[in-house]
Amino acid sequence: MAEPETDPTAPLAGVRVIDLTRVVAGPVCGRVLADLGADVIKIEPPDGDIARVIAPKSDRGMSGLYTLGNLGKRNLCVDLRAPGATELLLDLIERADVVLENFRPAVMERLGLDWDVIHQRNPRAILLSINGYGSQSKWKNEPAYAPMMHAVAGVLHWEAQTTELPVAQMADNKADMSAGLHGAIAVLAALFRTQTNGVGEHLEVPMFDALLASYSETAYALLPTPEAREECRLFDAGPYGWIAIAGTPQNAWRIFREATSVVDPAKSATDVPTKARLRHAAMESWMVEQENVEAILEILGESGLVAARVQSLTSALHGPIARERELLFEVDDRRGGVRPVVRAPYWFSGKTGPLRRPAPRCGEHNEEVLRQVLDFDDERIAGLRSSGVLVDSPDETTSEPAAE
Repeated sequence: MAEPETDPTAPLAGVRVIDLTRVVAGPVCGRVLADLGADVIKIEPPDGDIARVIAPKSDRGMSGLYTLGNLGKRNLCVDLRAPGATELLLDLIERADVVLENFRPAVMERLGLDWDVIHQRNPRAILLSINGYGSQSKWKNEPAYAPMMHAVAGVLHWEAQTTELPVAQMADNKADMSAGLHGAIAVLAALFRTQTNGVGEHLEVPMFDALLASYSETAYALLPTPEAREECRLFDAGPYGWIAIAGTPQNAWRIFREATSVVDPAKSATDVPTKARLRHAAMESWMVEQENVEAILEILGESGLVAARVQSLTSALHGPIARERELLFEVDDRRGGVRPVVRAPYWFSGKTGPLRRPAPRCGEHNEEVLRQVLDFDDERIAGLRSSGVLVDSPDETTSEPAAE
């Protein structure tokens, strides 16, 4: 059987990762490592990664969310409850450089895969644990999904306070993405150190910590008297859509008035909130009166203001900047067609790495991995199947895993 597609010039060429993670944070970490050239082997249970069904009904099974976190990986379907499963994973770990997990604390110990066991089996291996609040926290067993984390970490409240809108959930897995990216950074640092001392280590990235470490507004919340950062609200330019201007409302108004000679609608004795509201409305009225959106942006730009038209996400993904950046590429959707995805943002010496594999089906690479990595023969593989440790990929390419 052919070796997996590799790029010997990739930064992480030759690095092998055993990825026990699911949903978003852990898989994103593994995806980053795969994008950088590592051989990432995703271990998936028979009932599937729940990310496969976090999607509109028509997209379940090989969902966009699952694809986002698992491009470039190989997939081994293992029932961790079956006798012999732990030993199989330890055989793989013995031949790996990195292990990723995002179970609740104590689950790895229950599976017989705690740090002491892994370190004894492979002293060079690095174990990354992504969890909610840290393994030593009294909240360690609390569920740690992004919507809960956004609430607990104060991000939702701060966003509402800043925008003067009701508290609302984000349409973004910010907590997951922060933890996944910080996890990848920690792994890269540990790999560098292991090259020097030859000893692996156990890393931990709690989502709570990662979210707040990545949230720029903590700088304002940590002032002696917390004060939300002032930023211009969006401007309704009527038929031209919405316009964003960078900077504080006061500075934007000063520059705008000097450039356009628009009369200040606020009297000197007017209170500050009313002044801000009236001036904002005056800027919007001026925008509506212009010939087109290009004229608005040109005048604002020449005045020294940084402004842009608000685009929809779909427009941005398919627009001129994304096309110039060649940001989208098509991958096998594992249903007989293709789907667009956003490529990795890394460029090395002017080149970005090619995608080596589409997101895998559950159990798609069972034999490939066992033969290549562990040199198992037909009899050994058949024994794992009969014992229930190894579960083959279902025939249906759109099969749905059971919800947890």
